Amino acid sequence: MRSRKVQFTSILADLALEEGIATLGLRGMAAKIGTSDRMLIYYFGTKDQLIVDVLEQVSTRLSALLLRINDGARSSPGQFLMRVLAMVHDPEIAPFMKLWTEVIARSARGETPYDRIGPGAVKSWTDWIDSKLAPSPGHTETGRAAAILSIVEGAVLLEMAAPGSTKDVACFLSKALNADSSGSDEVIGTGLKR
Repeated sequence: MRSRKVQFTSILADLALEEGIATLGLRGMAAKIGTSDRMLIYYFGTKDQLIVDVLEQVSTRLSALLLRINDGARSSPGQFLMRVLAMVHDPEIAPFMKLWTEVIARSARGETPYDRIGPGAVKSWTDWIDSKLAPSPGHTETGRAAAILSIVEGAVLLEMAAPGSTKDVACFLSKALNADSSGSDEVIGTGLKR
């Protein structure tokens, strides 16, 4: 039984990455993988548990992918944002980012089981971002990771709605974040002091 459940989870994770969360309806999933909705319930217990297991599989794959491409160096918020926003356009990573944006959106709407998954996903992402950012001397660290995650989620959402719409924002945002973290009192791009 365990190997069949693992096989189903892997295939359904592939499907979710290719087509998004909307494909996670029991009958539709069952039909696409050549089984019945009753068999899925037999292996997973509930539809919610199936979704949780599939998203855990997706998370495991993304973690492995990020470890593979990670250089280990900490960077400024602007440098980090440049690298992450490039991932929005990377065909290997973009499906993961789109899927997690869908999860967060459904969590924000209070949909079950996403309402339980979303807060943990945000915490994992902000912890990961914090681990990649260089300390900023003389500045508090509070909020940096959440701010960067907000920018990335916004960029992913815009890309989902209008592909190519964010291709030029990384450079601007990187400069803005680096200028802000340098301790400058200038309001970005205005020449005015705060």
